[in-house]
Amino acid sequence: MNGAVFALAVVALLGLIYWETAGYMARQLNQIVVEHAEALEGGGPEHLPDRIRQAVAADARHIEYYGLFSQDGVWIAGNIHALPAGLPMDGNPRQIHVHGLQPGARALVTQTPWGETLFVGHDALVLSGLRAILINALAISGAAILLLGLAAAAALSVPPLRRIENLREASRAALEGQIGVRLPVSRRRDEIDMLAGLANAMMDESERLLWEVKSVGENVAHDLRTPLNRLRALLYRVRQETRLEGAEREMIDQALAETDDLLVRFRALQRIGEIERRDRQAFFEQVRLQQVLDDVIELHEPLAEDRGVSLERDIQADVPTVSADPTLLFEAVSNLVDNALKFTPRGGRVRLRLVAREQGPRIEVLDNGPGVPEGERDAVLQRFYRAQRTRTEPGSGLGLSIVTAIARLHHFTLSLDDAKPGLRVALDCWPRGLGA
Repeated sequence: MNGAVFALAVVALLGLIYWETAGYMARQLNQIVVEHAEALEGGGPEHLPDRIRQAVAADARHIEYYGLFSQDGVWIAGNIHALPAGLPMDGNPRQIHVHGLQPGARALVTQTPWGETLFVGHDALVLSGLRAILINALAISGAAILLLGLAAAAALSVPPLRRIENLREASRAALEGQIGVRLPVSRRRDEIDMLAGLANAMMDESERLLWEVKSVGENVAHDLRTPLNRLRALLYRVRQETRLEGAEREMIDQALAETDDLLVRFRALQRIGEIERRDRQAFFEQVRLQQVLDDVIELHEPLAEDRGVSLERDIQADVPTVSADPTLLFEAVSNLVDNALKFTPRGGRVRLRLVAREQGPRIEVLDNGPGVPEGERDAVLQRFYRAQRTRTEPGSGLGLSIVTAIARLHHFTLSLDDAKPGLRVALDCWPRGLGA
């Protein structure tokens, strides 16, 4: 782009040079024509024809044109035997277009004091030559400058483009959840480095705040587990060793249940922290998803039977393996099935599907329970959020958060959709950005 702008600027400069030069030469030709006419008239009428013949004879380059005509238009002398049509008889030089003359030729027609008509012209041979030289120079230099400018611009743009590509790669890694990645900064300290430095500073501050928030939750969960376990043990001891009956015993039982619920939540928070801190590739291997889903169904079949819910399977046999942590993948699918069984009413059904799509394998868990409203589907993936329809059900609101953390660790995509009726939860087992 810069090379093209530079080339256009040079072309415009050459055009301006040609325009000014052509204007200067035209003014010079006008002056020559006027001076010749004045010189011919200044010698008087007696020998004017002879002076015209002498001027024609002295023109070795054949660029001077003269014509003398009587009052009734009869030719008297000169190498012009007829006046050009449309040329005013006002004595002012102007451009003429006559066959045989170069473009830009100048001439004037004037009436002498004794009544005769005098024509004086000058061919633009020099101006035509200059025009050809300038046009050739314009074409050659313009093409050369355009090619050289584009080549130089391409050569100069390669390092910045390479640096921008490095920035894109680093930014993509940051978007994929690699918190410690930073944008590369060179020693040039130019505008790109300034922007990269600002972005790195923002990422530093974001990472600091993120770890502060995470550490607060994890530390609270860790620090409170011990006193909660002691509290539960104390409540259980009171329940076992006392003879409380009626309302007092119900309060003890309720306190034990609330303590157990708190412990479940703290364990889930610690589990999410463990997943997020885990080395992304440390436990990855090629995993057969069919085997993972078979294990999940085997684990949950007794629970489904106890709840009066039909647990169905629809597992495609030729699904390719994926690179994943099998333990975490089993935990994610198990949480999804457990959620579906929890919210599906007795007599309902939960179906576990495995299908091969063009981008990769997809795991789906479908139920015909109350589902999740469209406006809450993103919110239920957040920690502690409970959908309005299911807030009366037991749970911590962290099951889907654990699944989200596992999906993020693998760069998989977790999505919720309407099963009409019920809920469809899909886990796309291919890296984000590589599919539709």
